[in-house]
Amino acid sequence: MAAVTEPVQPIDEKSSVSDASIDKKGIDGTELSEDAVMAKEVEEFEERLQNDDATEEEYRVQEAYEVAIKVLSTRDDPEVPALTFRTFVLGLGFSAFGAVLAQIYYFKPQTLSVSTLFLLVLSYWGGNAMAIGLPSKGIFRWINPGPFNIKEHVAIIIMSSTAATSATAIQVISVQDLYYNNKMNAGLAIFTLIGSQLLGYGYAGLLQDLLVKPTKCFWPSTISTANLFQALHYDNQMTSKRVRLFWTVFCVMFVWEIIPQWIFPLLTGISIFCLANNTSTVFRNVFGGASNNEGMGLLSWCFDWNLIGSDCLFNPLWLQINQDIGIFLTYILMAGVYYGNLWRAKDFPFMSQAIFAEDGTQYNQTGLLTNGKFDPVKYEQLGPAFFSATNALYLMTSNLSLGATFTHVFFWHWADIKPFLKTFNPWNKTPLVVHDPHYEKMKVYKQVPRYWYFILLLCAYGIAQATNYEGHSGLPWWALTVILLISLVLSLLFSTLAATIGFKEFTSSANGFYQMITAYMVPGEPVANMYGALYGQHPQGQCIAMLSDLKLGQYVKLPPRITFSMQVMGTVVGAILNYVMMVSIIDANRDALLSISGTRLWSGQNAQGYNSNAISWGGLAPQMFGAKSLYHMVPISLAIGVFLPLPFILAWYIWPKAGFENFSTPIIMQYSCYLSVGINTSVNPSMLIGLFSQWWVRTRYPRWFTKYNYIMAAALDGGTQVISFILNFAVFGASGTAHSFPDWWGNDLSLSADRCALPDN
Repeated sequence: MAAVTEPVQPIDEKSSVSDASIDKKGIDGTELSEDAVMAKEVEEFEERLQNDDATEEEYRVQEAYEVAIKVLSTRDDPEVPALTFRTFVLGLGFSAFGAVLAQIYYFKPQTLSVSTLFLLVLSYWGGNAMAIGLPSKGIFRWINPGPFNIKEHVAIIIMSSTAATSATAIQVISVQDLYYNNKMNAGLAIFTLIGSQLLGYGYAGLLQDLLVKPTKCFWPSTISTANLFQALHYDNQMTSKRVRLFWTVFCVMFVWEIIPQWIFPLLTGISIFCLANNTSTVFRNVFGGASNNEGMGLLSWCFDWNLIGSDCLFNPLWLQINQDIGIFLTYILMAGVYYGNLWRAKDFPFMSQAIFAEDGTQYNQTGLLTNGKFDPVKYEQLGPAFFSATNALYLMTSNLSLGATFTHVFFWHWADIKPFLKTFNPWNKTPLVVHDPHYEKMKVYKQVPRYWYFILLLCAYGIAQATNYEGHSGLPWWALTVILLISLVLSLLFSTLAATIGFKEFTSSANGFYQMITAYMVPGEPVANMYGALYGQHPQGQCIAMLSDLKLGQYVKLPPRITFSMQVMGTVVGAILNYVMMVSIIDANRDALLSISGTRLWSGQNAQGYNSNAISWGGLAPQMFGAKSLYHMVPISLAIGVFLPLPFILAWYIWPKAGFENFSTPIIMQYSCYLSVGINTSVNPSMLIGLFSQWWVRTRYPRWFTKYNYIMAAALDGGTQVISFILNFAVFGASGTAHSFPDWWGNDLSLSADRCALPDN
């Protein structure tokens, strides 16, 4: 990572401005400060890039973080307004739209999410329509201050994307209502929603000096989005090649995605092996993968960009290499565990996230409980519970990854973390100095003082303790405090990996970790286990999301206080509407949500799954993960993982120039059972496209890579996500009735999409 830090005399960063950071040395002239000189040099470099005057070597991206300078512009006009009538109308409108839609999706048979790129495109059209259609003279100047600008657009997206999720707390609230006859009052529920998210914002505020401002904390996932914002608002719309490329690819994908998603589903996963033999379960397990929980998808090919996604175009090369190493290990480990019959693997499905009884049927988890708590007498009657072997392997590799993260981050990034931690010492006289051209331009704006985040964190902690107590969670105050402290530490570790290399695949594994920790502190309490997972994983996820938004704001020069305000407003709007929609849906469709199959309109599958996980961890943890249990290696893996980075560290000491510092055991381990769930035919295409983009194109065609790679990524995703939204309501049943394309060879509804044998479950 390496935030550039050095001891300097105490300075007041708020008083310095980007291009006017001048230290006067005498009456004969002025000498620009080091940061101002850097900013000027970067501006001159950007101008050469823009005018195609730079050399191929100048375009070439050598280190991953260089895309922050070579792909994005540091351009800014502090006079451009961010908070306008359009900002609030579109921000509130799309926040409400996104929050309501996300909550409806949560209770639908098809679990979907509201895409940020989808909101970005809609808000761009809406903002320009308002700029053209609203009066702009005289007293109407405030309503329409001129062309729709980049700062309004980004403020709208930060607010609406924050709101456009079904918050994790909704799962806890809905499960208590549906399964435990505990209906929260509105005030308690909304404050639970707000408090659990604001905790993450407090974490992010404390970590931003380390993980937002430095150049090497470049947040790869934000580069493509920031590049699209700059292209849409800075380029000439009629002559810009970047803009023409975006809209051309956007339209092509808008049309193309109708084919694999609806007309010709075989294109979602073409497996030569399954086409040759559609009865072999071995072929299905190894080469299949177009249906959920079907197989590992080895050598399958996917033509559906909705499954592939643009991560392979913008994730750094070494992130993808580590992921690919993990995926190669997946093929070996999953096949070895299952066909070696480890943990009675062949008695249960090859891939499944359910819990099974000894006879292979699904375990009656609700039958374990008496008054919402684990009943040992009923457990004796029901007998032991089992995982599918690949699911147990996933729990192990996730814990190995989590343990390795501690060692990896603290060893490779301690030189940056240490001076940052010193800034919390009130007697420290050496401030943390960051040299970054984007941050240099941000110095003209008032920063959010650190004490704001301390106050926010204390308020959120008070809300969490109060709602935890009033919600009758069964989670003691001390256990909640321990979980929040662990969550803060893991937020630092995971955010470091997300900021420096783009690794974000830890949401589900972190959730399992917090369930495990809560199960040890409060055994036999499923509801307490849900709250433990809520206050562990959710603030951590919100922290990473806010840090990413803060970096996006720095890239496009949105004032930090406006970024902060938009996030808080989006959280409040989202929480209120999440709760209102949840109550209305549960009250009107309780029977459908409680049934296993649901209806064509409504399904309680997400709430059922969340409750099942809480019961399995909160009720069965000692029986399934205790010292003498079948899966005792799952918690032990956490300790083993701490030592996994040591061989690479030792090799780096012996051969410091061999590149061993690029190997990341947390990433390799997290991906070592990555294919144990979901649709997997997109994995091999993603691997090859990623190597083609981040190695071949980046090194052989650096000019094209710098100018167009990230715009291409945004266009591919943008067109795909807009048509996917339309198809979900038009033909896939999100509006109530599904309209399947007529049966033909490429759309045989009686077979798996890739013609493999149908999954066991």
